[in-house]
Amino acid sequence: VAGYEYKDICYRMDSVQSYFEFNLDVINPDVRHALFDEDKPVYTKVRDELPARHEENAHVTNSIVADGCMIDGEVEHSVLFRGVIIGKGAKVKNCVIMQDSRVEEGAQLENCILDKQAVIQKNGKLIGPHSYPIVISKNMTI
Repeated sequence: VAGYEYKDICYRMDSVQSYFEFNLDVINPDVRHALFDEDKPVYTKVRDELPARHEENAHVTNSIVADGCMIDGEVEHSVLFRGVIIGKGAKVKNCVIMQDSRVEEGAQLENCILDKQAVIQKNGKLIGPHSYPIVISKNMTI
């Protein structure tokens, strides 16, 4: 048995709320660089995708957007995993949207976590409190 002193940033993800907070905190470059040191890269499964595409109506601020995303709406302070589609006029704020999910035209999301392949239909509206985000499970359509 050995012990190591660790003085850098550390997160404990033991609830939906802590998972949500961690993902939104990673948007901050200081937190991201403290967790993911360039000398110790983290590798993931490769999925050849085109770069993220921002359409004419796209407006993205303070967010992390992965490859394969297509954005034609507004995204603010959110994390979009690979292949996420944000439709025309959709508004996404303080959200974590996992792989291949779709937010259709005119939908509004705030303080939400969408699992893989979730769909928020046209003009849908989900606004949760920041302290307890709304969670949409995998493959669910709302």
